[in-house]
Order: sequence, then structure tokens, then C-alpha cells
Amino acid sequence: MKKFLQRAGVSFAGVLAAAVSLGAVAEPSQLPPERSVGIVSFVSGGVDIDEAHRFEAAFKRFPLAIELFEKEGARDVFTASAHVVITDRHGQRVFDEMADGPFVLLRLPAGDYSVAASLSGHSLAAHPVHVTASGHARTTFVWPESVG
Repeated sequence: MKKFLQRAGVSFAGVLAAAVSLGAVAEPSQLPPERSVGIVSFVSGGVDIDEAHRFEAAFKRFPLAIELFEKEGARDVFTASAHVVITDRHGQRVFDEMADGPFVLLRLPAGDYSVAASLSGHSLAAHPVHVTASGHARTTFVWPESVG
């Protein structure tokens, strides 16, 4: 193999470096692709622990982070498939989507919003949030046990 690589003008170190760099590109350190809906772009997920850590690390890169959990005994556990609705101060819906996991990270214009969430038809009280151009708002919803 070494002779073949040498005849081809490629070193083993070069092949190794290329493989490592491809591995770095393919490494699951990235979030899922952002999606856009109207004036909002967002990413959602975080069901497995590795992805959850990536989402938590990305919170500060997004103006709004929403966390979605369900009680399981004394613990809060990840939930998926919550329905999240965000309305602006005029009552206009700017976001109306199903979450792909316990985290929804959003880019939306600065302003005052109301965030509502429901899981399996069980709605929790809406949370007011204030989003700034350079800040990071965060809100968390926790459903009672056995809702999802």
C-alpha cells in the first residue's frame, strides 16, 4: 500500500490528514440545518444527549431559546413533538411549529413576544419573552408527568 501511495505521489501522512479532516467535517458537532418560516429562522432537536449538549452550547448564538421538558418522578426529562406558537405584541403568529426535540433555538426580530406550548393536547400558560438585538432570552416549559 505504501509503495502504491508513493508511486501516486501521495504520502501516508497526506492520506491520514485528509481522512481526519473529512472526519472533522462529518463529525456530529453541528446542529441540524436552520429552517425559515416567515420572519423567523430556527433549529430544533436535542433528543439524544450528544445533540442536547450541542444545542445547549449554541444557546447564546440565538436570540431566543425554548426548552421543553416533562416531569418523570422528581426529574425533568426531554420531550419531543411539543407544539410551539409565538405571537408578537399585536397578537400575530410569527411561529407555529412542532418541535423536533426538547430545544428550539430561534432568530427573530427584537421585540416582545408570547410563547405558548402544548404537548399531546395539554397546553401550559404562555410565557412573555423580550427579545433584544444583542441579548439572549430563554424560556422553559415543563409538563406534568404522563402528558406526552
